[in-house]
Amino acid sequence: MKTSFKLTLLVVYVILNACKTDSVSPANPTPVTPAPTVAEIIKKNWSASTVLWDGVSQFDKSSSSNLIQGYNQFKLDLSNPPTISITEFDGKKFTGKYSLSSDNQKLIISDLSGADGAPSGTNGIIEYKISSTPSANSLILESTTPYVKASNKVVKISLIP
Repeated sequence: MKTSFKLTLLVVYVILNACKTDSVSPANPTPVTPAPTVAEIIKKNWSASTVLWDGVSQFDKSSSSNLIQGYNQFKLDLSNPPTISITEFDGKKFTGKYSLSSDNQKLIISDLSGADGAPSGTNGIIEYKISSTPSANSLILESTTPYVKASNKVVKISLIP
């Protein structure tokens, strides 16, 4: 009789412990690290990897024969928000401010100026559509209007850090 009583207690103990909610959700769960925001992801110095003007390739970093070799010096420095520094494909440098649209779909650059004033035809403002979700290794931008310096064509630029 003692053996069956002990066995019954053991079964009850096992069943009760199996039903505890602590075994499913610990009292101190490991906090989930939030995903970085678009603003955090793009906060770095970028350079051109590929550039298209109205869908036609002008530059590819991996190629030795580019229509516009100057894009090898293109830099877009977003590392110190809201300040931006741009070195264009013609070597001209501009500084200004940048922000993201509320939906994180546009990069808005304003107050651009350099030694010769604002970039041609911009009045110091350039807007880019963010073409795909930015990552730590890729930012793809497309001008929302034709760019004077790009023969009045829409520029799509793939950037790498």
